[in-house]
Amino acid sequence: MKSIVLKIIATAIFFCSASANAAPLKLIFLFPGGQGDQQQAQSFLDGFSEALKRASDAKIQAEISYLSDPQQGAQFIQAQKPAGGIMSQDLFLTKGPAWQAKVIAQTLQLPSADGSNQYFLIGNKSDALPASGAVTVSGPQILEPSFVQKELFPNLPPLQWQVQRSANPVGELRAIGMGEKTGLILLDQYEWMNISRLKAAWVAGLKVLAESKKVNSAPFVVFPQNLPAETIPLLQEALIKMSQDPLAAETLGNLRLKGFKKPSS
Repeated sequence: MKSIVLKIIATAIFFCSASANAAPLKLIFLFPGGQGDQQQAQSFLDGFSEALKRASDAKIQAEISYLSDPQQGAQFIQAQKPAGGIMSQDLFLTKGPAWQAKVIAQTLQLPSADGSNQYFLIGNKSDALPASGAVTVSGPQILEPSFVQKELFPNLPPLQWQVQRSANPVGELRAIGMGEKTGLILLDQYEWMNISRLKAAWVAGLKVLAESKKVNSAPFVVFPQNLPAETIPLLQEALIKMSQDPLAAETLGNLRLKGFKKPSS
């Protein structure tokens, strides 16, 4: 009997040790056109990793890479085979199927924190949207033209959308509001909330020319082919649990999130 007990204890120690020494889960945060780089985001990524570890009772340890270039992101997913991560909704809709991405949680993106996002076309208060033809918009994010047409503004007249990233969206908005230039800026709900709250005189010269449909906010996905099946529910549970962790609130806020919820569909 004593030998059996010792064998059981030894086996338990072996598995606990193996779990503790397991390679960290490789995750990617992929936001085309996002600000900063890996070095600038590292403190936020480390904070997220710690929160995920707490929420999973140390069962999940993560190593997170942040990328803002969609081509580099595609190369990373192909070469590094991450377990999953957060990606923008438009990228998920356009590229997710080819990557076999599966949504396991929905971000609660601020300020709505309800799992949705919305976009606003901003111009000068004297401007109006054209009824047809090519329309060039700029903004902080890189969005696929098909996403803008089909998901954001399906009720507008058919337009040939061209979306480009602005290196200085606030400067462009100021020039548009002051009447120094013409142009259209596409902002999401968080970005427009921050601009509209400014007390600067030029903000009064801006107008929302169109509000998009509400769309799902960025999903947290997994690539099932790159991780054990039993890890997926543990990861999903830990993400949702993070929303109730007061120690994670600041880190999540820096990522413009309140937390996560189970996907709606």
